[in-house]
Amino acid sequence: MAELAKLPKDMVFFTQITMESAEDPDYFDAMRKANIKGALVGVEAVTPEGLKAVYKDFNSLGDRLIQQLQTFRKHGLHVLGSFIFGLSTDKPSTFGATVELALKAEVTFAQFVMMTPFPGTVDFGRWEKEQPLHPEVVQGTPITRYWLIPTAVRPKMFTPHPSMSSDEIRDRTQDVWDRFYDFGAICKRSACTPTLRARLAFVLLSKLYRQMYAGTGISTDSARRKRAKTSARWIARHTRKIFQAKPMPELMSPAWKPRLKARPSLTQLTMQAPAPPGS
Repeated sequence: MAELAKLPKDMVFFTQITMESAEDPDYFDAMRKANIKGALVGVEAVTPEGLKAVYKDFNSLGDRLIQQLQTFRKHGLHVLGSFIFGLSTDKPSTFGATVELALKAEVTFAQFVMMTPFPGTVDFGRWEKEQPLHPEVVQGTPITRYWLIPTAVRPKMFTPHPSMSSDEIRDRTQDVWDRFYDFGAICKRSACTPTLRARLAFVLLSKLYRQMYAGTGISTDSARRKRAKTSARWIARHTRKIFQAKPMPELMSPAWKPRLKARPSLTQLTMQAPAPPGS
């Protein structure tokens, strides 16, 4: 970070850190000097049972968690809070409690993702073993290899829940996105920006983020997904103009040396070698 601090202030950075960083003010000071403006923070869950389910029971809860998230803002760092829905411990009330905490903590952005078992993780191994001998097949591909299923027909939820259906979890997740990215809530959060231009960019970026994730990623309605993609492209085209930075000619591009010619292989050397006398 000390090296990053030597770069022009027009260059800003975004990172990913854990909640424990909120307990280290010196670390935050170093991040601010390095022009690191924001970070993805994995909050994951807001209940003790949820945190235990994702092996993060060392994270804080309730008011303590809100205070920690607000500490990032006090040190000039914007937070993209990440929350998971669809854990076996989730209840219908979990969704409302999560968005309430995100709003109260004043995180700049938030993403609410549905539980997805990724290959190589403990959750995937357990989920794969729980599948029947002949798992569900979608267009010729078993659900246990869901990443090979075309996105348009790929299920949005894979892990069964003890008390809620996949559709209910998806609908409740969509409602949380709608509430956090309500226009009024976005405008209120835009006060964290220094200028009117920046506030406009913040509103557009928030709407773009909402359309990209909740509109095209969660929705199973093909018509809704199509509308979301169209509006996302329109917002992105206009938002990009606002984020265009001034040229920095003083920053020199690295002078790459030409690649050395590859050495001939042993086969090539054998083929090129002169035939022995008398052959």
